[in-house]
This record gives sequence, structure tokens and C-alpha cells, in this order.
Amino acid sequence: MRFRLAALAVALAVPVPGRAAPSNPVHDVVEQEVVYAVPGMDRVEVRRDVPYKTIQGRELTLDLYYPPDHRAGTKTPTVVFINGVGDRPDSKLKNWGIYKSWGRLVAASGWIGVTFEAVGEHTETGPHIRDVFAFLRREGAGLGIDPDRIAAWVCSGNVVSGLPVLMEGVDGGVLGAVVYYGDARLAKIRSDFPVYFVRAGKDSPRLNSGIDALWAQAIAAGAPWEMVNAPQSHHAFDALDETEESRRIVRETLNFYRDLFSPPAASSPPSAAKKALSYWFGGREWPEAAKAYAEYVKAHPDDAIAWMRLGLSQAHTGDQAAAASLEKAVKLGADSPADLYNVSCGFALLGDKKTALDWLERAMAKGFDDRRTLENDADLASLRGEPRFQALLAKRPS
Repeated sequence: MRFRLAALAVALAVPVPGRAAPSNPVHDVVEQEVVYAVPGMDRVEVRRDVPYKTIQGRELTLDLYYPPDHRAGTKTPTVVFINGVGDRPDSKLKNWGIYKSWGRLVAASGWIGVTFEAVGEHTETGPHIRDVFAFLRREGAGLGIDPDRIAAWVCSGNVVSGLPVLMEGVDGGVLGAVVYYGDARLAKIRSDFPVYFVRAGKDSPRLNSGIDALWAQAIAAGAPWEMVNAPQSHHAFDALDETEESRRIVRETLNFYRDLFSPPAASSPPSAAKKALSYWFGGREWPEAAKAYAEYVKAHPDDAIAWMRLGLSQAHTGDQAAAASLEKAVKLGADSPADLYNVSCGFALLGDKKTALDWLERAMAKGFDDRRTLENDADLASLRGEPRFQALLAKRPS
């Protein structure tokens, strides 16, 4: 099934060999331009047909789109538009209207755009894709490219071969990628590689089924993918859909590159309390919460709340050090009915039923009377079969 979806994506990206070209460019998808524009696109400088490799005596070339104000000697971030489907004798992808206009769009946005030739079927273009990135890494400085700030753009059938190359790793400096309406079979998904991935809602159901499976794989891998479902958009929406949804996605694409290429903004040191709270709040990352609060109390030894949360986190992991942490919290002033109840929960989690019931008695004597919590809190599961617990519960109103 995944192979058939990939084949469909290729078919959507490449004109059928032998089909007569439309006589009117308005009816030809490869002549369309990106539906969003920014000032300066008409002043972009284009350097065409720069050789990047030779294969069987034939030079393969790339085109570079420079910002209007690009100065010699500067190093500029670069977006590479991946050719994964390969060229036909009468149809080079880098000469399509959509690729030329995208090149001008990123150049007018302040970066260099790169389009390139590739030969062979989509199953054979992987080496060309790798060689383009290697060439830019090796020779980019002489072309005005910052080899440490390169990103990719890949769409439709080009995703079949382009995305696996990116996930397998290319020469250093490639920071992330934009992926539009395409599917691929991936042996692995990198957890260090940001991707802005757009699914066109009105695309082929079979293609979207493959994209859905790919998104699920990315989520399972914990990958930093921003997944955008464009419900009213068609395949090749960036060339064909003159809608606000389509233009918004192109704007967001440019913002993705802008954030990717910008150096991190100076910020204050991260808050140790907020880091610990992020682990605590979800109620699942107990080992991480225990470690974070253990670090926090080193610098804040009189913080009763932190000691309480440290103790409960430790108890959830079975760490017997929880007992001392919980008792420390109470000594520092965490002695409300809810606090004492939490101490009881901690000892119950540790399996110390007697001590847990002692603290529960203290909590109830001080006013804790939430019968529903007593009956349902999973932390007290070990106590519910104890006669002493049942006697305490019987004293609470129903």
C-alpha cells in the first residue's frame, strides 16, 4: 500500500510522458507560480546552470536565486528545493514556473533559493540529492551560501526520495525542512530535525492515508514536526489555490525558515521551579520530577512545597528516600489537611501502611473529609482493604 501511495505522489508531480503539452500556459500546472508574493521578487538576481556534479559525461547543474541586496562575500541562509522525481528531456523541474517563483519568493525574503537538475526515476535520485547538499557544504561559501544554515523544501512525488535522504542525514548544516502534500516510507525519523509538514485536505484519499500514517510515525518518534492540515486545499495548493488558507500556509512556511535561520534570542536562565513543575503537572514523569525537585531543594532548602513534591515524586518511583522528604516538608510548614493527606499517600505508595494510616488519621483529625477522594484516589489503593482505613472512612459523611 505504501508503495502505491508513493507511486501516486510521483504521478501527481510529473507530466505523463508522451502527453501533448497544453497550448495555453494557463492550463499547464508546471507553468503556475506560487500564490503568495512579497516585495522585491522582480529584483531577484538569478545565477543559472552552476555545475554541481558530472555523471556519465553530463554535467548536472543548479540555479541560485539571490536577494536583491545580496553583497559579495556575505554568507546567506539557503533553501534547497529538492528534485526527487528526476527530469525529463522536455521538462526540467527547475524550469517550472512554481519552482522559479518559489526561488524568487525565498530570495526576496532574504535568503538564497537553490533548484537543481536530477536524472533517473524517483528511486534513483537519492544520490543527486545528497550530492547537491554536499556540494553546497563544500563550495557554498564561494557562492555566498552559509553552509551552516541550509534548509530544504520538498513536495508531492519529490517527498518519496527526498524525505528519506533528509531523515537518513545529509552533510551538516541542514537545519530543517518544509514538506508539502507528499508521502514516503521512512526507516527512521530523526528527533533532531524540525519539519513543517502540510497535508492538503482535498488531496487524494489514498495519498492522505499515507500521510496520516507518516504523521503517526513521527508522533511516536517524538519528532519536532509541525503538522498542518489544510482542509480546503488541493494538491499543489501553493500554485493552484488562490485562497487565504493557501497564502497563510506559504506565509507560515516563510516564518518557519525565518525562525530556523535566526540565531536564538538572548533569554534569561531557565527557571528550575518551572522545569520541575512541567514534569510534576502531568502526573506521569515522576522520575524526572524527582530529579528536578532534588536539584531545586539544593538551592532552596526551606521550600516546603518543593520538599513535598520531591517526596511524592520519589514515592511514585518507589524510592524510600521519599519518607525523609515528606517529613521534611511537614517540618517546614506543609501541615494543612491536604498536605497531611498527601504525606499519607506517599507512605501508602511506599507500602508502609501503618505510617500511611497514621498520617491519614492526622489529616482527618485536622479537617480532611473528602470521602470521594478517599474512595477513589489510586495512591491509597494499598490501604482500602485495611480495617483501620474502613473505620476511618465510616466516620466521614457519605
